[in-house]
Amino acid sequence: MAVTDVNVIDGIAFDDDNKTLIMEIYDHLHFEGKFEFDHIVILQDKLNTYLWYIESKQYADIYPDKQFDNFVINIHFRYEITENCKKYINVSNQKLSVLNIKIVSYLNTIDTE
Repeated sequence: MAVTDVNVIDGIAFDDDNKTLIMEIYDHLHFEGKFEFDHIVILQDKLNTYLWYIESKQYADIYPDKQFDNFVINIHFRYEITENCKKYINVSNQKLSVLNIKIVSYLNTIDTE
């Protein structure tokens, strides 16, 4: 499971106290050079899958007895994100706030030694 598997939900959980569905995206791609644009398009495609999943209430298949009021999409980046990616996430958050959907980004470096 990774950002390149655009039709797959990488991870899903819930927070009962806050009636929040929490979804995870694991992004292992870099943003170097000309690949930055392609990377943001891949991320956009992945997020669109997650938004469809939320809007169509597909989560009810996994959590049939749960009612969610809020939705969080955590993106775990392997590499530092660019200013353009930050802008994309910020604009997305502004538009999604009316649906109680929030995107949160994390930088997760992995030691390979």
